[in-house]
Amino acid sequence: MLVIIRDFLFYMCLISISYIASGSEVTFTNTVTNITQGSEASTALEGRPGDVIEYNIDLFNGTDDAISNIQLVSAVPSFTALAAVISCNNSDLPSTLSCDVITPDSVNQVGYQGEIRWQLVGKLGVGHRARVSYQVIIK
Repeated sequence: MLVIIRDFLFYMCLISISYIASGSEVTFTNTVTNITQGSEASTALEGRPGDVIEYNIDLFNGTDDAISNIQLVSAVPSFTALAAVISCNNSDLPSTLSCDVITPDSVNQVGYQGEIRWQLVGKLGVGHRARVSYQVIIK
């Protein structure tokens, strides 16, 4: 995903995704929205210092079986800091999944910079979607 911040280009990508499933039709997409400017969700955007940006990671189970032990990993991009505490309550998860947000140093607060890990516990059913998201502010 291409993002332009302070005239710098960088790619926002999902660092890793792991799960247990018998098929290979699990797909994910990353989108980004400039909340401050009211932009539509996209794979690319432009932002200015002070803008709040929301990153969404969507996962779709297109296999023939439910998937479990899902772990999503991303990071707060350079030139940004977490704008709000990450809560699984803000995520779009089916009732069959619960979520824990984990950071390497156990910090989940405004201003955080670093890796973010979502551990999804339970099962994502066939044909179901799950979404996790987080907001950052451009420095």
